[in-house]
Amino acid sequence: MTLESRTTGGGDDALQVLLDADIDRVMAGLDRIVEAAPSYRKLFSRWESQPWSTEQFDFAPDAEQWRADAFSPLQKEFIEWSLSSFFLGEERVTTELLPFAIAAPSHEARAFLATQISDEAKHMVFFDRFYREVFGVDAETLTKNLEDQRPRMNRDWGELFDGILHDCAEALRTDPGDMSALVRGVTVYMIVIEGTLALTGARFIIRTLKDLDLLPGFRQGFTAVNRDESRHVGFGVKFLADAIGQDRSHKATVQATLQETLPVGTLALAPPMVDDPYDFETPFGYRSSEIYGYAMRSLSKKLAAMGMEPLGG
Repeated sequence: MTLESRTTGGGDDALQVLLDADIDRVMAGLDRIVEAAPSYRKLFSRWESQPWSTEQFDFAPDAEQWRADAFSPLQKEFIEWSLSSFFLGEERVTTELLPFAIAAPSHEARAFLATQISDEAKHMVFFDRFYREVFGVDAETLTKNLEDQRPRMNRDWGELFDGILHDCAEALRTDPGDMSALVRGVTVYMIVIEGTLALTGARFIIRTLKDLDLLPGFRQGFTAVNRDESRHVGFGVKFLADAIGQDRSHKATVQATLQETLPVGTLALAPPMVDDPYDFETPFGYRSSEIYGYAMRSLSKKLAAMGMEPLGG
């Protein structure tokens, strides 16, 4: 069965799971979306049917829990660092996405990427509101709020977002017709940053907060954010599967990009309060081996759907 024929059947059913409020079902649903390879038009339609507002979530219970010391000091430090990596990452991907949309080889793909720019900007505003109402920041502007969080990020975070991702966007600004550059950029953006690092981190954050029954407003909003991200990753997997199907040389580009980017991403998202970024336990009791194992299993499913061999295979 071809990717296109699967689109006409199970695609709609797979996309329905993105309406779910349970993060594990959202993640399982992403696997089905990857397999179904829904068309860009169907992904666009799903964007239309999944609207949400940054103002719809009640952060009053979250603020009360944060002030009432429901978390230990080390847990607070970990949460502030974790959410800052997402907050700042949303700004970076919002800023760098426009050249991808311009370079898209079809109007269907371009239309979907236009929705993604809107999504990423909304995610950034969501975090800004949470920081103000729950963490109590008093930055005068969104720009100042972002600037104030930047010192939390390490050098590897800068290499990933300000180096590798920015270079991908610059290559597409210079030559929107360079298909190899677009394949590299989509691999970095949708497969590594969103599909492997961000969705994995979000899954552990939301699950932990759910188990502790803490930050209910944030949990609801962050799940909505990740429904959007799952849709974006579905686009990336379909785009790369199509590109590889049309030109097998793109497999080498994807493979080289993963080998370059994944080690940097691992270090970029390692907590600053741990001694060993490859082997640590979080203040909430789960270990790095669980995080990295989940990330690699998730990546392997995406590679299979793209027609790629496992890393190292």
